[in-house]
Amino acid sequence: MSCPNENSPQEYTQSSEADGPSEENESDGFIAKLRNRSTGQQIEELELLICSTLANVLRIDPKRIGLDQSLISLGLDSLIGMNLRAKLESELGVEIPLVGFGTEPTVRGLAKVAAESFSGTVETESCEAEDRLPLQSERRKIVRARGKRRRPGVVALGGAHGKLSPLFCLHPVGGDLRCYDKLARHLTQHPVYGLRSHGLEAGSLAHGSMEQLVEDYAAEVHQVVNDGPLCLLGWSTGGVFAHELALRLRDDGNEVQALIMIDTPLPSVFQQVDLADNAKFLSDLVTFTNYFAGTTMQVEADLLGGLTDAEAIEAVLDLGIRNGVLPSHATRDFLHRLITVCKQHVRLLQCHHPSSTSSPVMMIRPEDTSVLAQAAGQDLADDLGWGEFAPLSLHRISGHHFTMMLAENASQLADTIESLIRFKLDEN
Repeated sequence: MSCPNENSPQEYTQSSEADGPSEENESDGFIAKLRNRSTGQQIEELELLICSTLANVLRIDPKRIGLDQSLISLGLDSLIGMNLRAKLESELGVEIPLVGFGTEPTVRGLAKVAAESFSGTVETESCEAEDRLPLQSERRKIVRARGKRRRPGVVALGGAHGKLSPLFCLHPVGGDLRCYDKLARHLTQHPVYGLRSHGLEAGSLAHGSMEQLVEDYAAEVHQVVNDGPLCLLGWSTGGVFAHELALRLRDDGNEVQALIMIDTPLPSVFQQVDLADNAKFLSDLVTFTNYFAGTTMQVEADLLGGLTDAEAIEAVLDLGIRNGVLPSHATRDFLHRLITVCKQHVRLLQCHHPSSTSSPVMMIRPEDTSVLAQAAGQDLADDLGWGEFAPLSLHRISGHHFTMMLAENASQLADTIESLIRFKLDEN
């Protein structure tokens, strides 16, 4: 199915003051228009906006753009994607999650993500979950009370919404949810959500303690699922956050049907990390980024060590922009916030000792375990030490710590996750 063509590609273009309404007035008019529409109609309006914007930028006929077609095949690159994101944010007055642009974006998928951001909460096609969400008018009151540019704490991952219990993904150190991009597209039986990290947005602060993080995330989960069943998932250090959140939600009376950790080390692996060594921290951040961005950026800690902190951040910023990992308009402030969040998450883990539980934990590990051991700088037990804290079952898939999350292994990982949840439900 292609983009509708009732409107010309110029319908949503911005006018100069001499030619017509100002950008701000047009934006206000578009927002008012959306507020009077149902969710389905909002998505249709946003599909038109995205189609017309892309048609203008890519200089193609909007009828060539299929609603479910990969936009990368049409020439969408990171720069065009960031410009499109800025356009949507300008029109809607909210921030659009990057995850919607991360992997084979489509018009329909971007429109759903944009509509969810505009509503200030996540939507689901599951009737049971929909019944637990506040009424649309109440959600809008919440959004207005939070402020125009406040991002929602929960974001939908992937394009499909399954009809089983929702699955919440916890970010690893640094707060980036893009590690779940490939996986989320293959998880079709459950609505898949991610919890946003605090501190990445200008004006916000990273959590000061594990208790505060868990309390906030529990409140955000409760906005989607009041007291119904849910599942939690965490890759790498995200599994630590998922473990503690599971304990809190169960204390709150929620039914956590499954807790799945994906190659999650104990927090103790961070004990020797020197947070004062900014050069090493930046160098490791670049190495980590290479795995998911498919780049070969190189920056030596010794080289960064000879620079001031500001010069080191500038060097990494330039490297990220040149390699397309960061948008051309990324700033030192943004990179500084990212580094601050990374360090704060490590601090939380350095001070954290996992709580014991009698509830089962499912651990998925890659066949190649050497990469995590190398990153940790130490030998690691096969169960990564979690058998001391919970009844643990161990499962294997292809790849190593990073590639197990990428395209070649994402389908196998998704099948494993869904079969583990199904087995757990059958067992009960």
